[in-house]
Amino acid sequence: MHSASTASSLGRVCAPPLSWVMSLVLFLIAAAVTHAQDAELKATAPALVSPPDGTWFADVPDSVTLTARPAMGVFVPVGFDYRFEVYEGGTLVASLLAQAGGAEVTRRFAGPLVERTVYAWRVRAERDGAGGPWSETWVFETGFLPGAGTLRFSDVTISAGLAGPPPFRLGGHGAAFADATGDDRPDLYITMNFADPVADQFFVNHGNSRFVEAGAARGIADFDEGSHGAAWGDLDNDGDFDLVNGTTGSGAPNDVFRNDGGGAFTDVTPPSIRSRREGTRGVALFDMDRDGDLDIFAVAGWLGSGDPADERNELYRNDGNLDFSPVTSGAAYTAPAGQGVTDADFDGDGDVDLIAGNREGDLVVLRNGGRGDFTLVDPGRMGISHRAYSGVTMADIDADGDLDMLLVGLDGAGETVGHLYRNLGAGLFGHASDFHGIDGYMGGFADLDNDGDLDLVFAGDDLVYLNDGGGRFVPGPPVPVEGISDPRAIAFADMDDDGDVDFAVGAKRSRNWLIRNDFDHGNWVKIRLRSRHGAAGAFGAKVAVYDRSAAGQLPLATRESRSANGYLGQDDPVLHVGLGSATCVDVSVTFLDGTTRVLSGVRSNQTVTLDGAAGGSAPIFVEQLDRGCR
Repeated sequence: MHSASTASSLGRVCAPPLSWVMSLVLFLIAAAVTHAQDAELKATAPALVSPPDGTWFADVPDSVTLTARPAMGVFVPVGFDYRFEVYEGGTLVASLLAQAGGAEVTRRFAGPLVERTVYAWRVRAERDGAGGPWSETWVFETGFLPGAGTLRFSDVTISAGLAGPPPFRLGGHGAAFADATGDDRPDLYITMNFADPVADQFFVNHGNSRFVEAGAARGIADFDEGSHGAAWGDLDNDGDFDLVNGTTGSGAPNDVFRNDGGGAFTDVTPPSIRSRREGTRGVALFDMDRDGDLDIFAVAGWLGSGDPADERNELYRNDGNLDFSPVTSGAAYTAPAGQGVTDADFDGDGDVDLIAGNREGDLVVLRNGGRGDFTLVDPGRMGISHRAYSGVTMADIDADGDLDMLLVGLDGAGETVGHLYRNLGAGLFGHASDFHGIDGYMGGFADLDNDGDLDLVFAGDDLVYLNDGGGRFVPGPPVPVEGISDPRAIAFADMDDDGDVDFAVGAKRSRNWLIRNDFDHGNWVKIRLRSRHGAAGAFGAKVAVYDRSAAGQLPLATRESRSANGYLGQDDPVLHVGLGSATCVDVSVTFLDGTTRVLSGVRSNQTVTLDGAAGGSAPIFVEQLDRGCR
């Protein structure tokens, strides 16, 4: 995990920013010229102390105190002056003289410092016009200036009610958002599992960033053998979100809770599910056979390839009326899945596939043949050379219409690392970059700054990564997570309906976390989907948003509606799309049945609904929302 202080290490970034590279190249050229002109002083080089190399400041400090340990005379002890040089983009911006004062020598650099800028600095000893060898060169980078349009985050866990009262016990794992109560506000479900069984938590959103825990009152506290995975989904196509809750212990079955309207739930677990006693991790609700209702997949076990050979996943076909038939053969049943699962059309062929973690083996990729007939695909043949220890998240990071892939695994030293792959088309992927020094069991994508592209947050990490628009990520502003311990899943939603995306983190060994996005800039649109069969969320649907002022261009952004991401995360099914400066857009949705619905002339900064039943059986139906929107 990055440092929780005001500075973070650039050395943990997936790749050095171009500004950093250019600064260092220009600095070295300038340094060579300067050094050639100096008389040689017989002394050692000073040793730099602080700020540590690669420090990233969350803000723009008024000044930075540079500290080094003094040089030593080569032949005899002698006192020196010290020259501090500071470079900005290869240009010398400060040459500061200081005297040693004990064990350390310091000098304050007052700039003026500039927002999001890399500075290089070094020190040498001087005496009587001669200069000693320069120290090594360290860099630091400034952060963001406060003010309108600045992306920043606040920890609102306590004020929002997620920490009690009364205080909740430890054990958070999964985090799932959806409007379960039907009031157009996303509610939050947190699964719990620790040493002793703990009731899961259902936080009802009361608006104004206030939540009230109501699991027992609403019938879904689910106090059993502990839970990891859970997912919201409209299992009976009645327009509200039901809940499937996985049970971790092997002494109890998974549960199906029917939403009876308004967020009151009844346990309607059918005999086919009640008879199984697997230890469940990830859960996905998806229409595997494209017949208009959601089927259920549950990962059995946690090690994957290291689990007992006779352990089997749970796969159930939805027969309607909340009856489910078990599927007890085939690749999805026998695959060595472990930990999280994601339901996504990774190969772009129009049906929903499954991708699951595997703690002790290769990534589990289950390609859907279109009728729920799955084939286990060798990830190496797809171009994937890394394993997913815990979870896989899919998103279109470069707005080219296909889904790219983020794996979270472990490196050779046992440290958490993220591996980002670009989708090359035809089900093939190419490794793009790695993220080191991260925390959590998964990363999640959301447009945090409303500029149209998807940014990246690792669960529990203390900074976000911003997308440059082409799918390359650089460190962004800090996230206040000091004290978080063993973070697991992350989920996104605009919890306070202010047009930007907030997020929740399930944490096992500390309180869970709720982060409010305080961004107040950029346009947006939120898209509520309903399938032709009446299902809220229309999982499997694909959305493209176009700027009407740029006719004929590629979409500003694409999204896919789904039930599960990474390791036990579920984002609000109301899809959020940042628009940047665009004020008028067209929204196109291709539903899983192949039909397309277009809402034309959508003004920014509102929530719109696209209903797959609109237009009847027409393969494409276009509806004009606002004829004055250009």
